[in-house]
Amino acid sequence: MLETNIHPIDWKSLEKGSSLTEEQIIEFHKYHFPHKKFDEFAYLRVRNEIQKLRTEINDPIVIKQEKTGENKTLKILTDKEAPSYLDSQATAGIRKQRKNARRLLTDIDTNNLNESERRKLETKQVHHAFIAAAADGARKHSLQTQRKGEVLPNSVIRKSKLIPPDT
Repeated sequence: MLETNIHPIDWKSLEKGSSLTEEQIIEFHKYHFPHKKFDEFAYLRVRNEIQKLRTEINDPIVIKQEKTGENKTLKILTDKEAPSYLDSQATAGIRKQRKNARRLLTDIDTNNLNESERRKLETKQVHHAFIAAAADGARKHSLQTQRKGEVLPNSVIRKSKLIPPDT
């Protein structure tokens, strides 16, 4: 017998500024993740899947989880809303890296590690300290440049490898 599944959300025609209801999210989750329980990570899975599908058809969207009282929704951000949201997410990621790098230095009792484990820890500490220092230096340089009234060069975007070379 041929099974005819109808997709619960027309994800190809989602409009910026619209929202997905909890019911739509549950149905999408059942369709795309039939073997996974609808748990606290379901919204994240649905958001990531829709964003991935839209990127594959070269029509990307930015989705933010919102909670109003007891209701949870996924909001497709407009082009005006997306920059500040993505900026705050990127900044939060840098803060999280710094916080956990600091914890690598402070929260581990090296007396409980053998020599090999200590060397591995030290390698991780140096690695993440280097990343944190680079981020701090870049941030400081960026702020100093802007305070002088200078414009940050667009060439930094290409050099950063944030955009794949084929675009």
